[in-house]
Amino acid sequence: MRRLEANTNENEYYARISKKLRNTKYLALLLTVACAFLTLFAYRDRLTYGNFRYLFRDIDAAGNATFSSDTVYYTADESNTYAYFREDLAVGSSSGVAFHRAMGSRSFLDEVNFRSPVLAPSKKYLVAYDSGGYGFYVYNSLGRVYNEKLDSEIISAAAADNGHFALLLKNKKGGADIFVYDRNFNRVASLTRHGDAYTIGFLDDGRLYVCECKVENASLYTDVVFYTVGDNETHGDMRVSGLAYKLGGVKNGFYVLLDRGISFYGEDGEKNYSFGTADLLFADSGKDSVCVILKENSSGEECGAYLYNEEKSVSYAVSKGAKGIALVDKRICILYDGRITVCYGGETAEIEIPTGARKIVAVDSDKVMVCYNDYAKIFKVR
Repeated sequence: MRRLEANTNENEYYARISKKLRNTKYLALLLTVACAFLTLFAYRDRLTYGNFRYLFRDIDAAGNATFSSDTVYYTADESNTYAYFREDLAVGSSSGVAFHRAMGSRSFLDEVNFRSPVLAPSKKYLVAYDSGGYGFYVYNSLGRVYNEKLDSEIISAAAADNGHFALLLKNKKGGADIFVYDRNFNRVASLTRHGDAYTIGFLDDGRLYVCECKVENASLYTDVVFYTVGDNETHGDMRVSGLAYKLGGVKNGFYVLLDRGISFYGEDGEKNYSFGTADLLFADSGKDSVCVILKENSSGEECGAYLYNEEKSVSYAVSKGAKGIALVDKRICILYDGRITVCYGGETAEIEIPTGARKIVAVDSDKVMVCYNDYAKIFKVR
């Protein structure tokens, strides 16, 4: 009996502790609700959709670490364009921008009308616009965070990994205007170019470049002008022979993709070396590496795939008919109808895939995603 009474006293002690904890929980909940109502009442004029969307810009969580399903489905559309953005597949179409995540389901759809959608992704934001249109839209991995309608047609757009982005516009005087924004969507620079500017982009060091087409003595040139974000003055310029498509960073400098090959430059803008004299068909880049497919002769019967890394090049003879290229950890993955050709270590291998593919993108150190009309599928390339 004494042992039973001891147990009864012990239970009553813990019961009192439990009651105090329960009361404390209810009090904390009551204070939280009261604080929420007070905040809503005191700041009701500032709690707008725009302000919530502004705070939303700093949420950088990606949809999933990896794709747990190897297939993603979406609506077929002839205008579909694709980008791999923060481990999601972004699809731009005539009906808007959609994100698709690991289990193959659509996580977000922004219903916007496009005639010819273009997607410009970075590690921070994705910029979507209509080629020749007036409006643009900015997204993070969870949805739209900014949009604006401009007075001039959009020629090109670019996004930097630090959150800066820029728009190239056609102005009424025959030249071009460039609007540069910081990560908080503030327009920090408005630049005017009087030449035939046709594309813009960002280097790894954050500098903005502008490409302008020139014709002199029956020869085609590209003048490349560099800006530092926040400064309206130029910080260097260079001229290259041919039409430049893109600039990108490599170790101790940058590369320039041209209509007939590729050239490499040091940080000071001096040319170090160049490769190729044939037509450039496709290109992709990774960390300190660039791969391209060049047409080897005028008949188009042969093509060459090249990997450029640390002042060296590795070449492969490949067949014509390529539809895209992706660089996956020093592996050149070439998309054909019904197969992927993987070039690595001086050898090539073939991976059979369904026919009808439209685009190939690298998604991991050993995987590519192949996009079709209404679905995308993951393939391992090791």
